[in-house]
Amino acid sequence: MKRIRTLAAIFAGLSFVIGLVLEMLLMPAKASAVLIPGLLEYAQVWNRGVSFGLFRQDADMGRYLLIAILAAIIIGVSILAWRAANSLTAIAYGLIVGGALGNLADRAFHGAVFDYLFLHLGPAPLFVCNFPDIVISAGVVLLIAESLLGERLAPDS
Repeated sequence: MKRIRTLAAIFAGLSFVIGLVLEMLLMPAKASAVLIPGLLEYAQVWNRGVSFGLFRQDADMGRYLLIAILAAIIIGVSILAWRAANSLTAIAYGLIVGGALGNLADRAFHGAVFDYLFLHLGPAPLFVCNFPDIVISAGVVLLIAESLLGERLAPDS
């Protein structure tokens, strides 16, 4: 059980630190750049809402409310990570916690989340995200995979 908790902590820490380092490297670069033509660009966007810019908050009170909700979610997912029955689940929750901590830090220190990866299909825009969003999504995909494979994954001892 201790090994499972350690995995969750390692993946949370790694995803948080990598996200912060990427931001420190990318934030000063103001110009946009095409990374994969017709699919992916570097473009800075400050997201004052939640996913896809929903519930945009320009006032401090709204920002503090989003921070409080995100902190509560992080605590809840951390408890789930602590109680994880197998390594895959622990890693998934660790990724979610690390990504959420990265977005929480952005919101606390900058007032908004720094998004910089603009995904589109040709001229059709899809969304703008960042590294923490990607690791949160990867954690969710791992949780879905674990739930679908359920009985095939024996709990770690």
